[in-house]
Amino acid sequence: MDIIILGSGVYSGTPKPLCSCENCSRARKFFPYRRTRFSVYVPEIKALIDPSPDLHYHLGHINEEIDHVFITHAHFDHIGGLPELQIFSHIKIYGHHKTLEVARDLQKRFVGETRWNWEYFPLEFNRWYDFGFMVYHFKVAHEPVEAAGGFILRVKNKKLVITGDTGPEILDDSSTIEKIKGADLLVADMTHKHSVPNAHLGVDDAVKLAREVGAKKTVFAHINHTNYTHEELEERVRPYLVARDFMHVLV
Repeated sequence: MDIIILGSGVYSGTPKPLCSCENCSRARKFFPYRRTRFSVYVPEIKALIDPSPDLHYHLGHINEEIDHVFITHAHFDHIGGLPELQIFSHIKIYGHHKTLEVARDLQKRFVGETRWNWEYFPLEFNRWYDFGFMVYHFKVAHEPVEAAGGFILRVKNKKLVITGDTGPEILDDSSTIEKIKGADLLVADMTHKHSVPNAHLGVDDAVKLAREVGAKKTVFAHINHTNYTHEELEERVRPYLVARDFMHVLV
């Protein structure tokens, strides 16, 4: 099964406008170092995780249908591209009910409600759902959003885990760790060099999470321009993978 990391960056992207740090400077000169805002695509079920503000660019690149949209939380860089989905008359959108309130408002303000048959499926935390594939929405610490969460997707015989944005508190959540253990693929937050409580994982804590989960493959994404260079990250997290935009991962 093929999974595509559409965007590997954070809200500011890399290069960040008006920034001349090493990562931003390199990204302006060399395209492979660019990072658009975070998003993942699962072709097997035509599912998008987090419609980023760069979604038009992402969709143009993959040129694929979207049937299902999962939203981890309602921060701009994870939901701001939702109106770009207006090219699809019928999609199914999943997330916590507080997240879906924002999604509905975006549809109402920027897309309209008459010609688009968009269905919304509110998900409670810590409960399995069957939509022809299995879905589990787990809560994470990511202030100030009250309803931030990650997803477990069971597609055929594969277990895919996307943490979304999460603080290091996830390492102490034994229930969630137990649920996500043994994944075929873990896509985890690694925003900063060092963790920020109730916000994001740093490099060391991201590696700790990967070791706890023991996934067959782990990819770190949502990488800030202030983090280490791509090559330094690869050295620090080996044997785990560091995402690039449009990276294909076989599971």
